[in-house]
Amino acid sequence: MTYLRAELLKLVSLPSLAWTAGLTLAATGLLRWAVGEAGALPLTYTQAGFLIFGVLAVSSEHDGGGQIRTTLLAMPRRLPLLGAKAVTLALAVLPVAVVTALTSGVGGRVIGYLVATTLLAGAVTMLLRHPVPAVLSLLLVYYVASPLLQKDWLPGNPADVGVAVLVWALAAAVVAAVTFPRRDAA
Repeated sequence: MTYLRAELLKLVSLPSLAWTAGLTLAATGLLRWAVGEAGALPLTYTQAGFLIFGVLAVSSEHDGGGQIRTTLLAMPRRLPLLGAKAVTLALAVLPVAVVTALTSGVGGRVIGYLVATTLLAGAVTMLLRHPVPAVLSLLLVYYVASPLLQKDWLPGNPADVGVAVLVWALAAAVVAAVTFPRRDAA
């Protein structure tokens, strides 16, 4: 419980996450208004906010002052820490996903997709440890590779709320769970 409380306190105290959530909701509302009808089109663009949310939530500890060292001193068991990070990230982004789904008019069927997108971004950032390469690689997959290749096994299409993004998020989480305990903190 201490792990969850500490991670949730960290996420709540990050102003960049509040800004990202607010801008994502505003962009969804504006795109829905511009399109004029309910559908996944606004989510195609505003899912980038969920990618950025996941990247910022995880990379905030690795950037600058190296807060990850302090976190690991306080909570040295890395796998429970990683699990707590994933749970709190999902809990923190869930209300944003619900409001975004309702604002876009798609309804509840994309909420899991948006949460899984955020968890995928968090896992990729845990692997890369730096926000710029994480954002670039995720945006390339979501906005270049997925539309160009048009494959069902690539994440990036909120209209197709299949299992692709969930499989990618689980695969990235497994790789992060294997590598995180074996690497230096820095």
